[in-house]
Amino acid sequence: MQLQSNIQNNFAISRFNEYYLPSVNRNTFEGIDSKTFYDRKFKKLLSQTDKLNIIIGMDSGLLANYILELSEGIPDGSKFVIIELSTILPLLLIDIPSELQSKLFIIDESGLDELFKQDDIKLFIAKGEYRLIPSSSVSSHHIDDYNTLFNIVESRLKNEYFDNSVNFTQKIFVKTQLENIADNHTQAKELRNTYKEMNCIVIAGGPSLDNAIHWIKENQDSLYVIAVSRIAGKLAKFGINVDIVVCVDPQDFSFDVSRGMFELSDETLLVHSYHVNPKVLSQWQGKCLYMGQRFPWNNENDFDNIPTVGPTVTNSAVRLAIEMGFSKILLSGVDFCYSKSGYSHASGTVEASLGPSLGHDTLWVSTYAGYQAETLIQLKQAMESLEHEAKTYPHVDIINLSSNAAYIEGITHQTTEMLTLTPIMKNSYQSDSHFITIKKDDLEKAYSQCKSTRNEIIKLQTLVNNAKMHIPKLSLDSKKSSYTLDNINKIELKINKKYKNLSQLIKFYGYFEFSKFLTTREVESWTQQQINQMTERYYEAFSSTCNQVFKLIDNACTKLEYRINELKNTPLSILAKQWKKDNQPGRCIIWKRMHPEYIFSKDEELLWAELNNLYQISLTQVRQAYVETLNTGSAMEHVYTKILRLNKSKSLQGLALITQNLKPLIEEDLEAKRLYHLALSFQLSLEQRHQQALDALLALPEELYTEMELKHIILLALKLGNLELAEDTLVKILAHSDEYMPQYAHILKLRGKIQESVNVYLDYLEKYPSDTQAWIKLGLFMVELGQAEGAHTAFSNALNADPDNQVAQHYAAELTRIMSEAK
Repeated sequence: MQLQSNIQNNFAISRFNEYYLPSVNRNTFEGIDSKTFYDRKFKKLLSQTDKLNIIIGMDSGLLANYILELSEGIPDGSKFVIIELSTILPLLLIDIPSELQSKLFIIDESGLDELFKQDDIKLFIAKGEYRLIPSSSVSSHHIDDYNTLFNIVESRLKNEYFDNSVNFTQKIFVKTQLENIADNHTQAKELRNTYKEMNCIVIAGGPSLDNAIHWIKENQDSLYVIAVSRIAGKLAKFGINVDIVVCVDPQDFSFDVSRGMFELSDETLLVHSYHVNPKVLSQWQGKCLYMGQRFPWNNENDFDNIPTVGPTVTNSAVRLAIEMGFSKILLSGVDFCYSKSGYSHASGTVEASLGPSLGHDTLWVSTYAGYQAETLIQLKQAMESLEHEAKTYPHVDIINLSSNAAYIEGITHQTTEMLTLTPIMKNSYQSDSHFITIKKDDLEKAYSQCKSTRNEIIKLQTLVNNAKMHIPKLSLDSKKSSYTLDNINKIELKINKKYKNLSQLIKFYGYFEFSKFLTTREVESWTQQQINQMTERYYEAFSSTCNQVFKLIDNACTKLEYRINELKNTPLSILAKQWKKDNQPGRCIIWKRMHPEYIFSKDEELLWAELNNLYQISLTQVRQAYVETLNTGSAMEHVYTKILRLNKSKSLQGLALITQNLKPLIEEDLEAKRLYHLALSFQLSLEQRHQQALDALLALPEELYTEMELKHIILLALKLGNLELAEDTLVKILAHSDEYMPQYAHILKLRGKIQESVNVYLDYLEKYPSDTQAWIKLGLFMVELGQAEGAHTAFSNALNADPDNQVAQHYAAELTRIMSEAK
């Protein structure tokens, strides 16, 4: 990939004595020095530890120098990658000290493939610990190649995240699985085939729920209600009794979005994945069942359970309904796409409160209503998974109640008016004590098994370390090497025979670490040195991952001990310490229910009240980090980038939709107003309605114009032959950059302002004498005016700038001949 850009190699010196390229940075650094500018814009962002900062453009080198001169140095664990256009990078010389060369990289677009192959970069991306940051020159959007480069890198990052996170995020599933052993006590298979030939409704958080919620309330006696956790609280407040709430995500944000479920009545059953976030599971005060496996190793009682199906909680909820035996499953709020107004979630959710999501890079899917809607890549994957379920269980009638939902083959759409429902009898789990009682013997058995596995890992680690000790003995001496290799093979055989299941767990958990020992070279080309190196990396990965898993199992043992202690008369002060450490203060309520006759001391009353207060706060305060993550999809800078991307790809439908969704925001948000008029103008231009497109921009208050609007006004004015408007607008755009001076001179010429046009050309070329094309344009202009000497001078200057320019050579030679003959 090679991007093209018309960047002039002409540096200017600001009044702060800083060199910059005016064609890249315009006048940004004339009114403010770069350090002050970046301190305001980036200081907080770039000071965070353990982050991969991918920056597009380096602002004529000023941003790179700012990073090199950070007062606190490059933050611990962080890396900076600056990606510059290949047309600009050779113009800049950045000297990176040797001690920082592992923390700061500067590449052009051709280095992207190599960048994304690096293990540490993959790890940052897989963990989601990365940011894509536009420099000032990119944020201004005046260079199309920067917009293209930004879009390319953004798209690559998303693809790399999905590719790498699949392998990396299995760690969080194993981690939460081990942590949840203490609370995963009853399998969801208890529900299998308990509701044969009955109707249920699976309710998710899509925007179409708002249209069906009244109908659901009116018909809830005829429906078994299964709701995803994020929407359960909304349903309860609306007066809908939720029979089952489903929660699956292991990440902390799962608690943030699911806090409403803690307001549900004791009648509601929680069915959760084995890897659900521990803050959710450990603080749930009602009945609960788990899907999947309790232990990450083989257990004779831990099989044939209802599985967790991904990638979304809705997929698991539908699978649960199928396993429970329902013959008809209605879907509400299962949209898998944005609404026409740009919303991704129903009202009352955190997502909906932040307004429409307009800036995401999206895909297009068909709806049951027949129109195209936007969706995210993970929702597209969820659609494909649900389609697979529908094909696998054709005897189950799955019906989506919304025509605005994404169309999925095998799932039909029906309106509520078309449905005939009859009241159903719902089973009660009140009398089934195993749903609500935490059994001491179950916890003790689980503790014994975890403790045994922990001891097995110690033995496995010893074998692995023994193998590592033999590796330095591998050499080019074939006899010694063969003997040593034989010892290693014996150890490996023992590992595979005695610890087969455990080593599989280690390799599954440490997939990323183990992948480092692999090579892309053909086996036939391996040297002994390479084999030794690969063997060493293999056992290093084995050893380090053993250590990681040991710690997780050790923590699982500790949690099981605390759960056993909760059943005893353990002092509250001891238990509270662990609850606070785990950030699970809601355990105090569960503990109190376990010990209804316990008499508190005054200190314990205060401690319990403190814990309960912390719990109540956690249910009402939304973590700012989660809100900031959501806001990135609505930030107007992302919307601007999306508009430019839609215009470049000539997506009339996309521009029409974003224009429609921006319109309600224009009275409250000036940036939304600017973007609305710009998107509308692009849309009308694609429809070949150039006068209306121009009118859309002229309706925008002049103080909101940026370089982009002025450029588009000039383009439309020229198409419509409105030279006066083109001239007036060019005068305004010159405040952004001198590069428009040749175009301004040309318009003056067309309008008959000959001397003014010549003067503008000369003023421009005095500043930028190396602009060959401008000299040629002036030379041709002089030819038209019959001024041979002036034309010859212009073409001679063009040759000084570019001696190989054939146009300049031809005219200079011809004019020399003419002038010679005239003498």
